[in-house]
Amino acid sequence: MNARVTIAAAGAAAALGGLAGAAAALPPFSTAPSARAAAPGTLQAQLTGISVGRHPTFDRIVFRFSGGRPSARVRYVTRVVQDASGRPLALRGRSFLRIVLQPARAHRANGSGATVPRTITPLFPTLRQLKVAGDFEGVVSFGAGLSKRAGFRVFTLTNPQRVVVDVAH
Repeated sequence: MNARVTIAAAGAAAALGGLAGAAAALPPFSTAPSARAAAPGTLQAQLTGISVGRHPTFDRIVFRFSGGRPSARVRYVTRVVQDASGRPLALRGRSFLRIVLQPARAHRANGSGATVPRTITPLFPTLRQLKVAGDFEGVVSFGAGLSKRAGFRVFTLTNPQRVVVDVAH
């Protein structure tokens, strides 16, 4: 597997996005649904890695892509269901975010298997667990299990293409 999964502790902001000094430019935390558009020209982005990190006031999820950057929709749900089957996705936590990335795939182009782990369980203050909920017909979805309902923010970065989800403590 060529996927990159990183779990980082406080102070690792540079490794998880190079955002030192850029906090003023970030969107505010909110519990309202959030959406970010795909990068122009993206036909189907390949998810190549996931990083999670713990910071003094928030936990971070970074989705890394090649071949473009998909749109991202993030919102609170009462439960996360698996795409296609509709079965509930068991997640650690009391509150749940559904993260939908499209057009994207988390499997190899030849269909031979996943490019990222299906479950990451960092047990951070807010982010308890992240699981793949679906990878079907150009839509990749995740469930994030949180310790509580907290504000979150979604933004994108380039070089490489990334979608970032921060959840406040």
